Amino acid sequence: MVGYQDLDFIEALLSGYDTKTKIRSWHSLVRVCRRWRGLILGSPRRLNLQLCCTTRTPAKETLDVWPALPLLIQGGVSEQSMDNVIAELKHSDRICKINLSFKDLSYDTVLPDTFLGGSAPRLRYLALTSIPFPGLSKLLLSATHLVRLWLVNIPHSGYISPEAMVTCVSMLTSLEELYFQFHSPQSCPDQESRRPLPPTRSVLPALRRFSFKGVNEYLEGLLARVDTPGLYRLSTNVLQ
Repeated sequence: MVGYQDLDFIEALLSGYDTKTKIRSWHSLVRVCRRWRGLILGSPRRLNLQLCCTTRTPAKETLDVWPALPLLIQGGVSEQSMDNVIAELKHSDRICKINLSFKDLSYDTVLPDTFLGGSAPRLRYLALTSIPFPGLSKLLLSATHLVRLWLVNIPHSGYISPEAMVTCVSMLTSLEELYFQFHSPQSCPDQESRRPLPPTRSVLPALRRFSFKGVNEYLEGLLARVDTPGLYRLSTNVLQ
């Protein structure tokens, strides 16, 4: 009974924290005593325990020390940290959040089609900044529980057509946030390759917030193919 009381107390301690603070806090709490360590690591689902892997911290320092908990991977990727990030991303069946930026790398650097093995069944949050990713369509087919999708500052080498983008997100019935922002007005739909509108529009039932940055022709092509009955916040930045 004492153990359950302690677990209730630990749960109350962690409940009000944001994800980053919560991770730091439970790392500290497992060092309080052996009983608390057993309670915390023995109740990962109830306490919603997660591990944070940054691009600067060697993967082994996190993955070899703690149990196989859900992973958050975040940070800026450089040439020096690339191998470390690849080592973290190999655990695709555990990753629930990715927030990566390639600001220090060339726009010629792209994520390979084999990123995450092409599958991320537990992924709920994906944010990529300045990263061309030709394998996005394949990945999103497996990330059916995705809640937030942020593709920010997309370089021209990472262009994806409105038709392909709608196909990507049409299966994401839990998607609540979509941030889709191009780097330059170069990313304009090719007039000759435009396909006729489908007879019915794809429905995104959970979408609440949508932010777009790009040319007006792209936005029109995108909105003409989707229905967002629950949308309450729309932000657009039209590039000239």
